[in-house]
Amino acid sequence: MSAVETNPPMPSRSDSAPKLGWTVDELARSLSVSVPFLRLELKRGRLKAAHLGRRVVVLDTEVRRYLAEASAADRHWR
Repeated sequence: MSAVETNPPMPSRSDSAPKLGWTVDELARSLSVSVPFLRLELKRGRLKAAHLGRRVVVLDTEVRRYLAEASAADRHWR
């Protein structure tokens, strides 16, 4: 038996690779908020995005930072 046959099959890239960035539409669906709300947050500078050509992409690390700050602010108001 060769080494290729003894190793389990590798999962496809979509199964194993973490998501690095989100389009505004994808992020809005994932967070259950509207696209205009996210665009407003981008305009206010609360959420940062990269422009790849005409596409606006929010890095996953930025999404996590934004959510952590929103969660901390929510705890502050309680």
